Amino acid sequence: MLDQVKKTIKRYRMLTPADRVLVAVSGGVDSVVLLYVLRELQQSEKLSLAVAHFDHAIRPDSAADAEFVRKLARSLKVKFYTGRAEVPAYAKAHKLSLEVAARTLRYQFLERTGKAHNFNKIALGHTLNDQAETLLMRLLRGAGLEGLAGIPPVRPAGELTYVRPLIECTRDQIVAFAQARNLRWREDPTNYDTTIVRNKIRHELIPILKEYNPKVLEALGRTARLLAQAAYQLEREANQALAELTCKKEAHELALDLNKFLKLSEYLQALVLRQAVLHALGKLEAAHIEAVLAWLSRRGAGELHLPDGVRVLRRHTQLIVTTRPAAPPRRFEYLLTVPGETVLPEIGWRFVIRPLHRPLSPRRERGDGGVRGRALLDADKIQGSLVVRNRRPGDRIHLRSGTKKLQDLFTDRKIQREQREAIPLICDENALIWIVGEAVHEDYRATPQTEHILEIRAERIEGVL
Repeated sequence: MLDQVKKTIKRYRMLTPADRVLVAVSGGVDSVVLLYVLRELQQSEKLSLAVAHFDHAIRPDSAADAEFVRKLARSLKVKFYTGRAEVPAYAKAHKLSLEVAARTLRYQFLERTGKAHNFNKIALGHTLNDQAETLLMRLLRGAGLEGLAGIPPVRPAGELTYVRPLIECTRDQIVAFAQARNLRWREDPTNYDTTIVRNKIRHELIPILKEYNPKVLEALGRTARLLAQAAYQLEREANQALAELTCKKEAHELALDLNKFLKLSEYLQALVLRQAVLHALGKLEAAHIEAVLAWLSRRGAGELHLPDGVRVLRRHTQLIVTTRPAAPPRRFEYLLTVPGETVLPEIGWRFVIRPLHRPLSPRRERGDGGVRGRALLDADKIQGSLVVRNRRPGDRIHLRSGTKKLQDLFTDRKIQREQREAIPLICDENALIWIVGEAVHEDYRATPQTEHILEIRAERIEGVL
């Protein structure tokens, strides 16, 4: 295994003589072996080592883990740094999963410690098993090329660089290494909790895949490596295209040549758009980027509002990505988070969307017809993304009585002209689905036979006009 680690270090140029390496040690077998491996390489590679341990305070015995690592560092005569945070409380306060909260705080601690004590590398104990699990997890979620590239063996983080010397070693190899040297480590019982997706993949899915290919870990690791190379190349092309398309570049805003942008391949459009959004200090998920591209393909001038204050504007020959606050719009269109909450103070509305997992009773078949602040829709009928906008010329909605022009419906219901522009309309790619507070499209309405129901609640924000 030691030879494999040396090859990995050389392949990715992880370590150079005189590197100061902070080794992240949780107490588990992977990180303990990582520390011993680097100790064996310390003299030949001329490394300076220290140990860092972060106590997540998730389990009652987490303090015992910290003490175990402290004694381990002392026995190897390396410096020891420790940090602690109440991860469950942080996760609750920031509405994060325990896994995401723990990772966020752990990396903050490692980078803070690394900078404070002049380390230039942080070594992590991720293995080939972790790589395979990550690739499968992201594949099942429908990740893009960058996501499928998996865990990077080397990742710069400002003044520091994360390195993963065990990323091409299997856990079986690591356990065999530990047992051959009579090493001790701590077991985390949560690693066997199969209600956690990663653990379910580890203990249930991968053993099944090994029946098809006993070397499935190596195969998935190779796939991740090849995809990482492809992602790197495409990222370079996207950066070059972005530079060529940029008409104006300011803080929080970027303007691109729209005609040239539309001539790019769809995948390159997505990469360029993501880079443009990052420049504007925003971040979009893949689903949001797809929604923007679909919007660009079918709209004239206008703008689309996205999560985290990102706006995409189509202005004549330019495509503008910005996070600058917008003035209250006369004509608006916002992408809705499905499922989730979308708060739009610019127009004074909040929309909460969630799936319902119980069938409708006959008594509730028609609900309130969307005349209050709630609509129950057949999720299988919805095409593409959901947006909320105000009216456009020619808008129509299909009701039980037949198709009706929006203008005629407003007239029939005696809605004042000055109020009409402010009424939110929920739409998918094909139709106007819900006139909030007024009516639901008949074809989209949930019934007792509907298998997948989507509930949308629309609420006025107090104090906003």
